[in-house]
Amino acid sequence: MSKPKIFITQPIEVSSLKRLQQFMDVNMHPDSSRSILKKDLVKGIRGCDYLFCRLGDIVDADVIAESPRMKLIVTMATAPAQIDLKEATRRKIPVAGRMVPREGTERDSIIEETADMAWAILMAVARGVVEGDRLVRAGVFPGPQSMYLLGSQVHGKTLGIVGLGNIGKAVARRARGFKMGVFYYSRSRHLDVEKELDVRHLPFEELLKESDFISLHPSYTHETHHLISSRELAMMKPTAFLINTSRGPVVDEEALIEALRSKKIAGAALDVFEGEPHPKLPVDVIAMKNVVLTPHLGSAVAEKREIMSNTVVDIFLGFLEGKRPGNLFNPEIYTQ
Repeated sequence: MSKPKIFITQPIEVSSLKRLQQFMDVNMHPDSSRSILKKDLVKGIRGCDYLFCRLGDIVDADVIAESPRMKLIVTMATAPAQIDLKEATRRKIPVAGRMVPREGTERDSIIEETADMAWAILMAVARGVVEGDRLVRAGVFPGPQSMYLLGSQVHGKTLGIVGLGNIGKAVARRARGFKMGVFYYSRSRHLDVEKELDVRHLPFEELLKESDFISLHPSYTHETHHLISSRELAMMKPTAFLINTSRGPVVDEEALIEALRSKKIAGAALDVFEGEPHPKLPVDVIAMKNVVLTPHLGSAVAEKREIMSNTVVDIFLGFLEGKRPGNLFNPEIYTQ
């Protein structure tokens, strides 16, 4: 009896791959350097029963139509961001993903990893780490007390957090170690967190005006699209830095580039971009020395990615045993 076929859009960890191979005929796209292109996804999915995809993979109606045998789509993401859920539902294909972790749970949570990343790029842009690395590799060594490359102090400065969810709170905890004053803006007050973490709620515009560093952690919705644009950037201090590890479209990139070019703000550190999964940044922003750019590395930790990929495998193997996926995005197909 032949095994069911599964297509995986990027390489996964060996432990999870071996588990799948016991029960399925696995076809895996070999390129981990970028999100899969549509032509390769279309080619890979043909004749398959299952699809293992990731945040950033665009699974539209055309892709779904290429595999009429499809029985289940599972994404490593916690939401079906770029999956055509309407088309999958019309074809009675369940679409599932990783469960949204509760605060304090270790398995499958990327709260601490994303907070680490926000802090890493905050420090990198404030202290000129990337530019310093480039100089040393080019043979330039100004000396320990030179004025050639001066950064900004972090210790004792003010941090404004936009969106005090689990990741925002984790970033606030890290700020305590740097004795920073921490402000936050959220649609609702969190009085218990204010007391626990010694953070202060401010109206959005006031937070923009008062903060030395602004770290973005809102959910991406219609309301938060281009939450930071020309008007908001003009309110920031000329010495302030913008940090984004949430979603690219929260920031109007054209407005940000203009603010950086005209020195309305001191710098920016971005782990997410508009136009993902294949963003195209202008050449001038790539050349800016006061900008740190990383390719959406929030959860890119080997230990956590192994857990994440095995969580997806758990869903597939459970489905083979007749179990209904837990984090199902279109449960109505079971009642149609």
